[in-house]
Amino acid sequence: MGARPAEIEGLVESALGTTVQSAEATTAGRMAATYLLDLDGGRDRAVCKVGGPSIRTGEVVEPLVVRLVGETTELPVPAVLAAGQFQDATGTRRHWALYEFCDGHTPAEFDALAPAARRRVLRDVGSALGRLHTAHQFERTGGLARADGETVTGDNLRICAHRGLHAPGKGRRVLRRATEAGGVDPQPVLTHGDLFPGNLLVAPDGSVTALLDWGNAHVTTAGYALGRAEMRFVDWFRFPARHRERLRAALRDGYRAERSLPPDYPRFASLYKFLWLVQSGERHLRHTLTSRGRRQLRDHLGSLLSDVTLD
Repeated sequence: MGARPAEIEGLVESALGTTVQSAEATTAGRMAATYLLDLDGGRDRAVCKVGGPSIRTGEVVEPLVVRLVGETTELPVPAVLAAGQFQDATGTRRHWALYEFCDGHTPAEFDALAPAARRRVLRDVGSALGRLHTAHQFERTGGLARADGETVTGDNLRICAHRGLHAPGKGRRVLRRATEAGGVDPQPVLTHGDLFPGNLLVAPDGSVTALLDWGNAHVTTAGYALGRAEMRFVDWFRFPARHRERLRAALRDGYRAERSLPPDYPRFASLYKFLWLVQSGERHLRHTLTSRGRRQLRDHLGSLLSDVTLD
């Protein structure tokens, strides 16, 4: 359940010294209660999110990740205007964050875009992943959690084990056994975690104006991150075969403009996509075990189905 608008008004007034003219609940944000705010005091609009735990660790890390990415890269992410915690009516401590409002539209009907605009989206997505993977490399993979519960800075993130998600680790062990030494790029990198058309804002020409919803960001290998992106932007839709190949080429070209394509990716892209499907199925099955999980699963599936055209 999301915070009441009255609670949000109090948070914004305390953090920014301005008042909220209106607060509209939006359908954006699968895990967080999301509100589009009209503000006084010279600020036009802002987006407020309440909650939004990572599916990998159960912790709210999006404000930390967005601030880290915004401070260390030139990727188009919304600025974090304020963030913190409050106590709701039940006495539960909840995380909230206020983000700048970004221009652009969400390409919910991605397959309805002009072919040239879709290719531009794929190039920009590939470039964004390449820049992110170049800027943030680590010694091990895992989910992201807060180093403590209070300070909101990029330095306050830590890597921890994925909670209940086993497919990526098992898949990497299979790949290590199946390939010769050096055949798989082992470098862990920071990645978005839920990159698909619904988490973008784009201009009419397809250029990406904002990367949204970083709540499931985590550390994985570059090849796996690329495979997941290709699955959600290309294979998820019924494009003609020739157009699929052009979109795949655009994604990879955008990535190569920033860093070399992972050496394992051309060979194992299909396996990475399969592993992502297994992981998603595993996660959805686990969600059916609790009432909260079942509610989140209904919201998640509803959002996914809204992005897929079955004609």
